[in-house]
Amino acid sequence: MMIGRLVRWGAVAMLAASCDVDQPDIGCPVQSLTWVATYHPVGTHSCGNKAGEQLGVSKYFSPQGESQFAIKPATLSALDGRDPQRPSYSQAAMPEEANAEGFCVVPSLPEMRKQAEADPTGAEPAVSVSYRWSNVRIVSQPVIPGTQFVADLEYTENGCTAAYEVWAMWPGDVSCDNGQGAPDETRCETAITLNSDFATKCDPTLSLCVPAKRPPSLK
Repeated sequence: MMIGRLVRWGAVAMLAASCDVDQPDIGCPVQSLTWVATYHPVGTHSCGNKAGEQLGVSKYFSPQGESQFAIKPATLSALDGRDPQRPSYSQAAMPEEANAEGFCVVPSLPEMRKQAEADPTGAEPAVSVSYRWSNVRIVSQPVIPGTQFVADLEYTENGCTAAYEVWAMWPGDVSCDNGQGAPDETRCETAITLNSDFATKCDPTLSLCVPAKRPPSLK
């Protein structure tokens, strides 16, 4: 009888121990291609506020096997034809594991800049645009496996500089336009391509579904 009780107690202890094991670390995944970002002003400035934009985001490995994180804003990509010499993206090394708060942190990326001359037709004026990204924190959680990030951005356009906190998520191509040029929140709530755990909203300026809260943006 005593042996039977000990065996049962041992089984219960083993089960309890197995339930106490921490969830395995998922590393630092990043979903590639099109993201969407909203820009939230930090402090005051005299520049016009930039609402946000789509971003090309990717993770890849260098020839030396190091993980690299890259961002390509739509604003710079649109200037490739007028300033083909300067790249419209920036990249930096990223860690292999998340920190204790569940973020994979990229401390800074090199400045990216475009200096475009006026369009010969006169349709587009000359423009100078630069981005300085820092403190990029990619969320690394089982429910958000590299599909949201928060970052700091210094954005300069034609000599006017503004600071923003950036909230970004993937996928970044989910339209919330009602087909008549007005926002429709229900499109973000029912979109099958969006993680149902995400807290999202319809951005009326971008007409895209965006994070409703500072990442991690969850319901």
